[in-house]
Parts: sequence; structure tokens; C-alpha cells
Amino acid sequence: MNRPISIDRLSLNTGPMSAGDARRLAELVGLALGRMEPPKTDTGTVSVTVPPQEGRSVELVADAVTRAIEAALRVQGAR
Repeated sequence: MNRPISIDRLSLNTGPMSAGDARRLAELVGLALGRMEPPKTDTGTVSVTVPPQEGRSVELVADAVTRAIEAALRVQGAR
């Protein structure tokens, strides 16, 4: 059985986004990460940069952020 994923701190620099949209983005990213398969090893700190997402919905931005984090975790876990 896999251990649950543990996130000590999640920081999002959202750029030009309303406070409500930024809160919703953090919520959506947190929920998505909670559903993902945890890495097999402790990955430590992961930092990602997502290209600008102007004009996209909060849900699509959250999806892009989550995919970037998942990819970074896979790379870190493979080391």
C-alpha cells in the first residue's frame, strides 16, 4: 500500500489574478495533488515554472500547474 502524499508547503505566485481566483487555484491544485500517486521516495523541495496562462480558466491553470508538479516529482523521484 502506498503512503499518502505529504505537502508541507505549497506556494503559488499567480501574477495578475484576483484573490478569489488565487484561492480557488490553490484549492484545485491541492485537491489534484491529493489524488495523485505519491512518489516512491521523498523528493524534497520541488519548484516549477508554468508558462503564462492569460485568458485561461482557473480550472485550466490548475491543471497546468498540477501537471508541472507531477512531472517534477517524477523527475526528482527517479534520481
